[in-house]
Amino acid sequence: MSQKSQSSNTNDDIMDNNNNNNNNNNNNNNTDLLQQIASSFRSGVEIKDRKYRLMTFKQCFIGSDAVDFMVSNGLASNREESVKLGQSLMTELSLFEHVTRDHPFADDHLFYHFIDRGDVSINPVTKEKFQWSDYLDPSSSTSDRSVGMSLQPTLPVPNMEYVSPNDVHVASHMWPLDDHNLQLLDNVHPTGWKDPTSQNKYDMIVIGGGMRNS
Repeated sequence: MSQKSQSSNTNDDIMDNNNNNNNNNNNNNNTDLLQQIASSFRSGVEIKDRKYRLMTFKQCFIGSDAVDFMVSNGLASNREESVKLGQSLMTELSLFEHVTRDHPFADDHLFYHFIDRGDVSINPVTKEKFQWSDYLDPSSSTSDRSVGMSLQPTLPVPNMEYVSPNDVHVASHMWPLDDHNLQLLDNVHPTGWKDPTSQNKYDMIVIGGGMRNS
């Protein structure tokens, strides 16, 4: 292969990498912008209990009112654009849903409520969200042991006295609590989790419950 062709291939690779980086940056910027719009949307629409056919739906907003808000506050230039923006907030961010999950977002007299998926409690000591690393006992770390006292590797262990009662069963079975497992627990079983409060009644179907022994 000639030097000219090698140089051409290298330039092509650089251009591809630059395009990929630009696309990633654009996606991040779009997500950040949508998050900002979501914050404005959530604080601006009118939330209250509403009735329809003798049923009361708690703390919800009306689709057409939300469209009015987006247009009047410059979040969208017209009602059609507002509907598309509302659908993005609904599907991409899962910001809200129809109260009975029967309709997408529309410029109509339909009720929607914001989705509360729960969140991690704030650690009063660190003033940040609880993490599993908050429970580690510093005295078990290798950094606090004299070098040469033991050839056996040591890893931090949780101080069970401070672990939430709801999480003791996890802390007692997961070992070692190294950086990888701490990150795993923060992702799949965050400690100090607060469950959301259900706003409306819903139907539940249990599949595979089996037969009850009499």
